[in-house]
Amino acid sequence: MSVSELQNDIIKKLLTIEDSRTLTLFKEMLQNCISKEGYQVSDLEKNLISESLEEYKKGHVLSSETIYKRNEEWLKE
Repeated sequence: MSVSELQNDIIKKLLTIEDSRTLTLFKEMLQNCISKEGYQVSDLEKNLISESLEEYKKGHVLSSETIYKRNEEWLKE
C-alpha cells in the first residue's frame, strides 16, 4: 500500500470515529509524532514516577509471580 493510500485509509477511518476522547488521544499522538520535541511528561506523571522510585528504594516491590497470582485470584471473583 502506498503512502497516499495509507493516508486516505486513515482519514476514512477517522471520519467514522465519534468518540471525542479517542479523537483527542489520536490528535495528541499525531502531534507527538510530528513534533521534534517528543513526548512531554506532565507534572502528574513526574510525581507518580518519583513516588514509584521512592517505593522501590524502600523495598516495597512485588515479584511478577505475586502479581500474576493476585490477578488470577481477582479474575476468578
